[in-house]
Amino acid sequence: MPFESALGAERLCTIKEIAARAGLGTGTVHRALKGGQFVHDDTCRRVIDTLRQLNEEKILRAARLAAE
Repeated sequence: MPFESALGAERLCTIKEIAARAGLGTGTVHRALKGGQFVHDDTCRRVIDTLRQLNEEKILRAARLAAE
């Protein structure tokens, strides 16, 4: 099942959620997602990994709810 239909009204993660999970500031997350030149490569990788993890969790949760 495509994740769009599983999500329904559920949204994917926000910058605030990524920042909280990654232990970073919202500005740092924003710059990392926009490809800012003053963000370390390790930080960008951490943000992207956190983003993927949060979105996967939400998609799986939505799919479980849709299956019920």
